[in-house]
Amino acid sequence: MTRDEILRLVAKMARGAGAAVFTGNGYNARTLAALDDRPEFFYMVGSMGLCPTLAAGFAHRSRMPVIVVEGDGNALMGLSGFPVTACASSAAFVHIVLDNGLYETTGGQKTLAARVDFGLLALGAGYDRVYRPEDLLALEAALEGALPQAQRTFIAVRTARQTSAPYPRVPYHPREIAERFRKAIADRI
Repeated sequence: MTRDEILRLVAKMARGAGAAVFTGNGYNARTLAALDDRPEFFYMVGSMGLCPTLAAGFAHRSRMPVIVVEGDGNALMGLSGFPVTACASSAAFVHIVLDNGLYETTGGQKTLAARVDFGLLALGAGYDRVYRPEDLLALEAALEGALPQAQRTFIAVRTARQTSAPYPRVPYHPREIAERFRKAIADRI
C-alpha cells in the first residue's frame, strides 16, 4: 500500500463517519493536505511525536470520532505518549501508524521500526484493539469496525517508500490550522 492510497481511504472514511483527522508532521500531513484538504483535518507542523497525544486530548473533550495518522518515525519519537493517548481518549479513537521503516521526510534514514512491534506496544499501553491490515480492503474493514465504537483502536500498516516527488508543504501557518479546525468542529463537540 502507498501513503496516497491509505490517506485517500482515511479521508473518505473520516468524511462518512464525521471524524476529525490529525496527521503527524512531514509527508503524511503534506500528502493529506494535497489530496483532500478539509478544515476538520488538523495538520501537525513540527512537534514530531506529539500528534496522538494532541488528538487524544481533543477526543477526551469531544464526542467526535478521531483518526490519527503518523509515520513510524513520529511514533518512535512519541512512544511515551502511547499510554497517555490510550487513557485520555474517550470517543472512537483510531491511531494509524504508517510504517515504511524510514524517516522519509528528512532524507530516508532508516528508523528502528523493524525492531518494534507497535501493535504490542499499543495493547500494553491500553488500546482496546489492534489491526495489521495488509491491503486496502482490510484497512477499510478495520476502519469500518473501529469508527462507530467508543474504543481505542490501533492500526499498524506497512507501506511502500514514496517514489514520486513529495507534495508541497501544508499551505497554512499553525495558527491558521488551529483556527480553521476550531471553526469546523465548533458545533460538533
